[in-house]
Amino acid sequence: MQKKFSVRGLRWWMLLFFVLIMLFNYIDRASLSIALSLITSDFGINEAAAGILSSAFFWSYTLMQIPGGMLVKKFKPRKTVSIAIIGWGIVQALTAVASSLNVFVIFRVLLGIFESPVQNGMNTATLTWLRKDERGRGSTIIDSGGPLGSAIGSILVTGLIVWLGTWRAAFIFLGAITLLIGVLAWSFIRNSPSDHPWITQDEANYLDEAIAEEVEQEKTVSEAQTVASKPALTRLAPWMLLIAFAAYDAVQYGLLTWAPYYISKSLGISFGITGVASMFVYLGGFAGEMVVGQLSDHWLKRGGTPNKVMRTLFVLAGIGVTVCTLLVNVVASVVVAIVLLTIANFFTRWGGLYWSVPQQIVHRAEVPTLSAAMNFAGNAAGIAIPIIVGFIASATGSFTGVFILFGVCGIIMALSSAILNYESGPTQSVLAAQDKPAVAK
Repeated sequence: MQKKFSVRGLRWWMLLFFVLIMLFNYIDRASLSIALSLITSDFGINEAAAGILSSAFFWSYTLMQIPGGMLVKKFKPRKTVSIAIIGWGIVQALTAVASSLNVFVIFRVLLGIFESPVQNGMNTATLTWLRKDERGRGSTIIDSGGPLGSAIGSILVTGLIVWLGTWRAAFIFLGAITLLIGVLAWSFIRNSPSDHPWITQDEANYLDEAIAEEVEQEKTVSEAQTVASKPALTRLAPWMLLIAFAAYDAVQYGLLTWAPYYISKSLGISFGITGVASMFVYLGGFAGEMVVGQLSDHWLKRGGTPNKVMRTLFVLAGIGVTVCTLLVNVVASVVVAIVLLTIANFFTRWGGLYWSVPQQIVHRAEVPTLSAAMNFAGNAAGIAIPIIVGFIASATGSFTGVFILFGVCGIIMALSSAILNYESGPTQSVLAAQDKPAVAK
């Protein structure tokens, strides 16, 4: 039966919709960072208390990663992601009525619960919506919605607060828009490309054939009982991934939660200009994700091995983060400090490529579990880093120790990534076995 309406390249439109979801995910997160100086004044709290407030979201977000992965596995991406977005939109709007620090913390905890399965669901969806050779680019494009959302959020939230006169009204506005995105998610997302009413038959066949080939390759490995078929967290590669990802998220969330406050308070910039400066810092991250996704896919297609490509890119990223964050401590110019933060975020967000690694190192059935473990590890750092930064800034009266900490995280990111074996997955094992010459008996 001929379809009345179809869209060519629908998988890329699905990918763009996932970017939109990530964009609003980080706009909601950035709303607290941008409004933090106003909120601390309203509630009369210092940097240490502000660190606890910034951390509260990650308490529940982290603890819900494994359960969130189980929800995605049981209810599939469409239902899980749609309901989660609607829930977070409602909570975001309700945050506006917070009358005390304790109530605000409760709403941040609820927000973390609803946001927890969203990225896992989108990452799992790429297993069916993208071919294997498209997923490196796809994962970084999706994750690029994070820094892009932070950048847009810097200007949007600043503009809403100036226009509406209060951060509370801005939170209600953002919650209403997020609620609408949740409704659109239910209407547009499908768990399988072949189930989507808008997909062309050619594209459905193109994706189905690639997935069938992957499944067949993994069955071959399972039958051979290779090491890659062992549970994910019993092997070294997944653990190195979790350590590297935690170090990446420590810097990412450190910049996300505290960069606007640092720019405003330590560099002495007005609230309005802080939004503009923060936008440039976060746009650096967006550029970084777009660049590294293209680099990795292009290099792999030209014959680069996963180990050579991934190790080179991640080690360069870690070094870039370390050098730039340490230099922030020794420059006197406000403009140069903001440029260094922008470059540091550019390299930090190369870590978005980590989302393509689970598909390389574990069986596809274990991808949701390892993705959830990644989010757990990364957001455990997200719990700690806002509190640690707040404590250092409050105790020392400066951010010098903070940027030294970020530099150490860059080193950990580089070392863990260098150790990780990106060719330990089931499909890679099959390809390696096929490439070996036969031995004469």
